Amino acid sequence: MRFRAFLAMLAALALCGGTSALAQVPAGYARQLAQQLAVAEQHYTQQGYVRMAGPFAGGLAEAGLRDIPVTLRADQDYRIIAVCDADCGDLDLRIIDPSGEVIAADVQRDDYPILRVRPRQTGAFNVEVKMYQCASAPCYFAMNVYGR
Repeated sequence: MRFRAFLAMLAALALCGGTSALAQVPAGYARQLAQQLAVAEQHYTQQGYVRMAGPFAGGLAEAGLRDIPVTLRADQDYRIIAVCDADCGDLDLRIIDPSGEVIAADVQRDDYPILRVRPRQTGAFNVEVKMYQCASAPCYFAMNVYGR
């Protein structure tokens, strides 16, 4: 149990510090997101993944979109996960390759989307985050990219 608390604390520190986009998440929501990311981080590191990018975070109103650019390498196995706060009912992810083609999407009715992707080319990809359902806007999300 102490290890999980330690991971949550590390994720909270990472989420609250750093870039201005992360600083826009209010502290209470940042803690919620950090705890969820810590659980995901533990799961993916046990499977041999390493965090390659993130956390990316922000707030969106219902039906709001945010594009997050990420660089991915050809033939590397990636998991892109997103979490959202308790006011969020449905969050969706899509990843778009450099030519504009959607290569993976998680548009299920849930608040924990996961993309599984192995790009055929190295380049600048775009992760589209869509807040499909939000009870009290803005709803806050966070996203990490893991690779192995």
